[in-house]
Amino acid sequence: MHLPRVTSLITLCIGLAVPVTAGAQTPSRFQIGGEFATLRIGDPGNVNAGLGGRMSFDLRRWASVEGEFDLFPSDNLEIDGRTLADLRLVHERRRVEAFFGPKIGWRGERFGLFGAVKPGFSHLINRGVDCTGPDCPVSLVAVPVYRTEFAMNLGGAFEVYPTTRTVARVDVGDTLIRHRSIAPPCNDCATHNLSTRFGFGVRF
Repeated sequence: MHLPRVTSLITLCIGLAVPVTAGAQTPSRFQIGGEFATLRIGDPGNVNAGLGGRMSFDLRRWASVEGEFDLFPSDNLEIDGRTLADLRLVHERRRVEAFFGPKIGWRGERFGLFGAVKPGFSHLINRGVDCTGPDCPVSLVAVPVYRTEFAMNLGGAFEVYPTTRTVARVDVGDTLIRHRSIAPPCNDCATHNLSTRFGFGVRF
């Protein structure tokens, strides 16, 4: 085979191989995953668990925008004799939360550390009130009224990348809720609530 033909063949092979190699080494910018969430409302004992999902899009290696949705099927809030004598009151509820906002930080080849500020909403669904104690007939007269409430999640995230297309993640933060509902823990006030999330995602 003539030298010019050999050179042309080698050049063609390199040209076909380079894009494939570069594409294999570049992770996708879109990510979707699931998560297990906890939220503490009020006293340390009022911790409820939920499940949800997350989507994100990388603007840069160090910056992303992401949205998440969590459902807490049993978001119960208990009030006992420490605040009201001869009374144990449990507000049985279901909570839905959604947040959207930026995530900014540092990402290496195997690990990443980020901070996030995500506004959103928190919505409660009344499932009834359970009460024990002699003062129950009086307390059950007040029927709770739940509204959709403004919320904001402030926190940090630690990520681990087992492969170029998988992400394991732990979030710890403060969920600020502006309570407008006529129900515990308060009416027309704001509370800070510890929240955690443990998730796993896949890049596409």
